[in-house]
Amino acid sequence: MLGDKGTKVAVISLGCAKNLADMEGVLAGINPELQLVPYPDAEIVFLNTCGFLKEARDEVYENLKMLTKKKVIFMGCLAGTIDKSFFEKYPQVCAIVSSANYLNIDEIFQEVLKGEKVFAVSPEPTDFEVLPGKQLLTSQSYAYVKIAEGCDNSCSYCLIPKLKGKYRSRKKEQILQEVEALVNFGVKEIILVAQDCGYYGVDLYGEMKLAELLEEITSINGDFWVRVLYVYPERINDELLKVLNDSKKICKYLDIPLQHGDRSILKKMKRVSDVAKIKENIKNIREKVPGIVLRTSFIVGFPGETEKEFLNLAEFVSDIEFDHVGVFKYSKEKGTAAYDLKGDVTQVNKDERFNQLMILQQKISLRKNRELEGKVVQVLVDHFDPEKKMYIGRSMRFSPEVDGEILIKSEKKLESNQFYKVKVMEGKEYDLIGKSV
Repeated sequence: MLGDKGTKVAVISLGCAKNLADMEGVLAGINPELQLVPYPDAEIVFLNTCGFLKEARDEVYENLKMLTKKKVIFMGCLAGTIDKSFFEKYPQVCAIVSSANYLNIDEIFQEVLKGEKVFAVSPEPTDFEVLPGKQLLTSQSYAYVKIAEGCDNSCSYCLIPKLKGKYRSRKKEQILQEVEALVNFGVKEIILVAQDCGYYGVDLYGEMKLAELLEEITSINGDFWVRVLYVYPERINDELLKVLNDSKKICKYLDIPLQHGDRSILKKMKRVSDVAKIKENIKNIREKVPGIVLRTSFIVGFPGETEKEFLNLAEFVSDIEFDHVGVFKYSKEKGTAAYDLKGDVTQVNKDERFNQLMILQQKISLRKNRELEGKVVQVLVDHFDPEKKMYIGRSMRFSPEVDGEILIKSEKKLESNQFYKVKVMEGKEYDLIGKSV
């Protein structure tokens, strides 16, 4: 547990929710009592890194420059790609720890306290390694639960298989135990994360088991939501859709990483390239789960992307009308299959296409949010904002940190980490304004 006494530590966790879930397990694996403080007040800073894109790596080095007077424990995806010479370049780094060594974090931490330099970088394990506990770094209203590690996909732009190894599912019993503990602690939203949640179970049980896992999670007693992130479209079958539709606990929400809407670019990306089939699958999802909220992500500026192919992507976005869209500018990553592809897109064109797609999606999001005006929705309150003098919460349609929020006016006091009925008064591009009822 993190208490008021003990070594003062800070956490800077970069990248995705999977990284944050790892960090929570690492903190729980340190035996001495720790005091979690803002980084300027800390003796030791855990820098949990992302190595997925150049932009993410740049953020890591910006943080290292900021932490020159601290002891830094360097963790995360990027840790597995560097060698001992890193200590000389960045003397503030006291330990370099790849995820394969997280189970040894207590011993590593003790060495750092003694003033030692620790290099703990090893190949990724072949099985899912369960950390000994969880120290929440999110608000109590939600928590990320990691159900798998690594990836077996071969997307041409992606470094994840090299960084994190092959896909390895976590045993179902371990997941259920963590979820039950979180629900008993009072967490109201359980968010399942993996690089590809839909592939869960194939390595352990010989078939996809996400639907079965969800059914067992929802049988746990308690008033809580379950949300699933990162389900590749080819993994979404009628069994999964039936579970999503039938359960009142599961958020009718799917994050489906599609990456593009042009057949030729998808083929170069080594993704499902039959755009007509993708549209048919999305239509099936909406028919089987009425009212489902769909989020996706796209990459603009992939090598060889012409103006026509970008316009095909824009047309795809217009046709489907996703509820939420994330857009990334292609980053040339050494070690990926796409690294040697010809036809680099200029940064100017990447920026223009990024802006065009975001503006297009803003219009779609604004219209969809305005359609909610006058409706009453269930909202999980996260906190009160004293500057806005409003409560901040989310309905099932908003995943924390990546989607919008509901700003709530209320004459009565609302408790954080509790569900309330809220009437939507105004829809904006990303957020909603509501009033408690």
